[in-house]
Amino acid sequence: MRKILRKCVFNNRILFTLCLGFFFLGANAQVSGTFTINRLVATGGSNFNSFAAAVAHLSGGVNGAVTFNVVAGSGPYNEQVIINNIAGTSAANTITFNCNGETLTFLSTNSNQRAGVKLNNADYITFDNLVVVPQAAAGGEYGYGFHLLNNADHNTIRNSFVNNQPNWDDPQANAGIVINGNDGYAIDAGNSNCDDNLIQQNTITGSFEGITLSSQPVSGAPVFMSGNRIVGNMIVNSIYIGIQTYYTSNTLIDGNEITGGPDAIYGSYGIYVSMVNHSLSVTRNKIHGFDASAGNLLYGIYIASESEAGKECLIANNLIYDLKCGNVIWGIASSGGPFTSLSASYLNIYHNTISIDDQSLPGQESYGIYLEEVANVNVANNIVTVTRPTFTQNYGIYLGNIPTNFTGRNNVYYVPTGLSPICATGFYDGNFYESVSEWRMNTGYDLYSSNANPAYANLAGFDLRPTAQIIDNMAMAALGITADITAAVRAAAPDPGCYEYNSAACSTPVTAGTINVLPDSILCSGPRIYFNLSGNSAGNGQTYTWQTSTTASGTFTNVAAAGSYSSYEVTPTSTLFYRVAVACGAVTAFTPPVRVLVNTTLNGGTYTINDALPTGGTNFNSFRDVSLSMQCGINGAVVFNVASGSGPYNEQLIIPAVNTSPVKTVTFNCNGATIQYEPNDPDLTAVVKLNGADYITIDSLNVNVLGTVNDYGIGIQIAGDADHNTIRRCKININTTSLNTHYAGIVINPGLSDPGDPIAHNFCDTNTIVNNTITGGYYGISCASKSNVDGQEYSIGNVFRNNILKDNAGYGIFIAGTAGSVIDNNDISQPTRTVLGNFNGINVFRANVALTLTRNRIHNLSEKVKSSTVQLEGIHFERVNVLAAADKNVVSNNLIYNFNGNGWQYGLYTISSSHLKFYHNTVSLEDTASKSVGNTRGFGMFGVVRPGIELINNSIVLRRGGTGQKSCVYMNINDPGMIANYNNLYITSNAGINFIGYVAGSIYNTMADWQATGRDANSITIDPVYHDIANGDLTPTKIPFEDKGTSVGLADDINGVTRSTTTPDIGAIEFSICRALSNPMLSVSEESVNTIKFDWTAVPGTTGYRVSVDEGATWTVPSSGAFGTTHLVTGLKPTDSVVLRVKALGARIDCPEYLSLAVQGKAQTNLVFIPNTFSPNGNNIDDHFKIYSNVMKTMRLMVFNQWGLKVFETNDPQGTWDGTYKGKPQPVGVYVYVVTGALSNGSKINQKGTFNLIR
Repeated sequence: MRKILRKCVFNNRILFTLCLGFFFLGANAQVSGTFTINRLVATGGSNFNSFAAAVAHLSGGVNGAVTFNVVAGSGPYNEQVIINNIAGTSAANTITFNCNGETLTFLSTNSNQRAGVKLNNADYITFDNLVVVPQAAAGGEYGYGFHLLNNADHNTIRNSFVNNQPNWDDPQANAGIVINGNDGYAIDAGNSNCDDNLIQQNTITGSFEGITLSSQPVSGAPVFMSGNRIVGNMIVNSIYIGIQTYYTSNTLIDGNEITGGPDAIYGSYGIYVSMVNHSLSVTRNKIHGFDASAGNLLYGIYIASESEAGKECLIANNLIYDLKCGNVIWGIASSGGPFTSLSASYLNIYHNTISIDDQSLPGQESYGIYLEEVANVNVANNIVTVTRPTFTQNYGIYLGNIPTNFTGRNNVYYVPTGLSPICATGFYDGNFYESVSEWRMNTGYDLYSSNANPAYANLAGFDLRPTAQIIDNMAMAALGITADITAAVRAAAPDPGCYEYNSAACSTPVTAGTINVLPDSILCSGPRIYFNLSGNSAGNGQTYTWQTSTTASGTFTNVAAAGSYSSYEVTPTSTLFYRVAVACGAVTAFTPPVRVLVNTTLNGGTYTINDALPTGGTNFNSFRDVSLSMQCGINGAVVFNVASGSGPYNEQLIIPAVNTSPVKTVTFNCNGATIQYEPNDPDLTAVVKLNGADYITIDSLNVNVLGTVNDYGIGIQIAGDADHNTIRRCKININTTSLNTHYAGIVINPGLSDPGDPIAHNFCDTNTIVNNTITGGYYGISCASKSNVDGQEYSIGNVFRNNILKDNAGYGIFIAGTAGSVIDNNDISQPTRTVLGNFNGINVFRANVALTLTRNRIHNLSEKVKSSTVQLEGIHFERVNVLAAADKNVVSNNLIYNFNGNGWQYGLYTISSSHLKFYHNTVSLEDTASKSVGNTRGFGMFGVVRPGIELINNSIVLRRGGTGQKSCVYMNINDPGMIANYNNLYITSNAGINFIGYVAGSIYNTMADWQATGRDANSITIDPVYHDIANGDLTPTKIPFEDKGTSVGLADDINGVTRSTTTPDIGAIEFSICRALSNPMLSVSEESVNTIKFDWTAVPGTTGYRVSVDEGATWTVPSSGAFGTTHLVTGLKPTDSVVLRVKALGARIDCPEYLSLAVQGKAQTNLVFIPNTFSPNGNNIDDHFKIYSNVMKTMRLMVFNQWGLKVFETNDPQGTWDGTYKGKPQPVGVYVYVVTGALSNGSKINQKGTFNLIR
């Protein structure tokens, strides 16, 4: 017995009797019946003088129901009651303590025994009307009212009071009612297994948390506590949390009232739902009366809990009001997810009323409903009013991130403006929207929602029943919420918020209002649409009957029974007109009808766009009509030919994703037509936008971005995973005087208004931008995708070729986050711009790989303001860190020249980049008139050392004036792995400090000094003497400059000229120096009746020959080819003469030509006759075949039969054939002759033909 007692002594003053109960465990018999507890009467018979003695009597178990009636006035009882598992308890064999309001008080210093009443694995125990007063107030003292743990099931705590106090030394040591799985703090780890307990009609004051349900696992998968009910309790002045749940299932928290108090001022949560909870219902609770001190926060209901499909949690019919706080107030909030990135999932928020309307204490921020990182959440039928003054922002609903599977509808958000810098219905994707209509249009959420003032019956007196007619009956039915907060039955057309109410009766005259259609009145067959009214009268008893007709003036028929609210939804299958019959009593008014146009698929084929004709047949009146016609898809390739001379088209064209493919393309042949528009929405700033559209071609369209007021505008935008599109031969004109960064010509980006914002992936691939002319804007062309993560480039294979970019303010071309892009043969200049900023011809920002940047011309910058001090850069690479050498970026064959002004200038610039190859570029910064004090650098390298930088075969020439420092190569870092060789580095200037190279603080004045560093061993320093730099011809003319490069695998130069595979030329232009040649010697080699042949001597070193028969007016390639040395003139008549010249071409087009003398040839007179028939039949008429001529000096004649056998040959000019072969007559047929020889004038004859032998 002593051993047992030693193990049982937990508190030497209080627990002795409980231990005594354990001693009787084997001795006491099972009991049932009714007993009393009376501290004033000794234990005996049916009375026990303490709770401990009563519990000890049960140690043998029960065989029936047991009731302990605590005698009124017998307390207080100074003890802790610990009930462990009692054998025999069941739904029939219950144990009930009727405490008659008596008090149980205690002071515990045992951290494992914290409660006045502890049910440890005890079942079917009821405590009714007990007052528990914990005395814990300091560190090492503990005070829970009731504590249920370790599989304590089917217990009831009702009508009781826990009168607690703050324990400021250890606030969490004091709690009201705790149901968990451990002896320590309320939310410490431990599987609870406590199920089906009822906590009802209790009052809890003080404490750190009022009621806790927690089954946090120690490790492994959680074990959910299930079926517990927290109903009708009053929780007052809890320091931190009213009710909290962790890992529960099928829990009901209903009808509780949670209020603040003098200690609940440090940041409070009315109800806190955390971690994972399944099928939790938080309903009909009132949370109010909190007044937090300055700097602290208030939450009505806070959810940081996930669930799963089929086990959704419900927050419904709750009333949150009278919250005062100088900082931030949240009505219902979800943030800070427990495990994944989600803060809540599978959550339904229905029919709550949230009033953040205190006028006495200004705050910082207010959020009616706040949801961050949520999924599968539905928000419907709530009333949110936010009218308290704040210093920053008030929101009805705030979506911190774009939610997954979110719906919002039939809510009332009343957030009047003027009470805070931002007063808005909602916040979404970085933007706030003041009105429900703006919110709905931009998010697609909150169909049938309203900004109406609910007109609470008495806000000051906290009667928050609405009275507004316009929202009466507006809630969505069929959500399973059949009663309101007062248990009143919900109507078939229920009301929003937690109260069901009847507004004042309708009155006449009736105002029908106008119909609103969501999302649009023009749609494809299939989606559901939603109707509502605005501007209508309202009131109890008013009805709304929706009707349709095939015509606006036709007979309308009812499509729905009369309802008490104006909303209607349908899935239309055909085009119809809709109207509403609005009735109050016997008076009915009708809305104007609205057409809902249901489109079908557009057939493949050729159509026209002509604004002089209406839309119909194969013509469209506008580009917008074209876009609408395609929204339901196309079933073949479509071509739209814009009528020449039509327009201008004053509109915005937005083409969404259409079911295009490589064989179902869309082509706009615009024929130089103009589309113009002044963007007025900062989120839709493009005149033409391909928003997720693929396989679209826009050809020869003039795009004018109008206006200067809004400071934004894009010509053509490709966004949102738009692939395989082509923009070609378009002219885009944008503002040329603004430096605002939101002006751009052609933009590929995620759809943002900022053309160069590299924050999100655009996923736009294999688009081609070719042969366009763009004037003005901050960006000429921009392709911006997320680029802050090296190796993650998701805009792939886009091509920018042959574009002319003029007078852009900040960038000619800007790219970020791309792979495999081609920037080829673009011309970038500032010929007329006078409002200037720092400018990059081509800027490559952050993550970009496998870029080909070639054959571009960047020139004549700051042409009209040569005194400007802006910084000018040709090609700029910024932190382009390529991870794999195979993904190198190549900059080649570019021409950079004619930069003006007095600011800093760079030809080529890179900072913290890797695997970047500069090959065969020409940089010429030669503004000798400059007075710049700013520095000039042909090639600049900065940042951190990264591998794979090469500078090979480039020509850098600096002649710029001014006192600023000038350097062909400037490296503020020493990169020993950087390869520089076979370059031309030439610098000369009449002022300033000039040097070939600079590395990390060291200056290298001469090429010899520079080569001593180990770089540019095979480089030169030569003035190339350009052919005509003023007109953009930077072809070198100095012979020592030729063939000084090394092969880096580039086949062609900037002009498409083939490069030498062994000794190519340095710079962008492959060239040859003009060398002296000899004149070709021309002569006539053959003359015949209708041809003359000329030949000439070969000319060493020529690049080809040309011939002229009109004294040099025109020149053609010789008949023997460009390098041939003969030319045959054919088609002549006898005695025609031809005078020919031949010229040998120099190394380049501008080299001297070397001409022959003019030589004349003359066709021979036709004095040779060859018959076409003879008849060797012995009649002495045409018996022989012969050649007739009196000028034939020599001749050879051969005759062949049809099988190619030679049957006759003679060298005698008078020779004849008698038609025999080897003495035998030859058969009738066709024979071939060949005759060669010379005429008496020395010319030659060479003819062949056929003749007939007949008998």
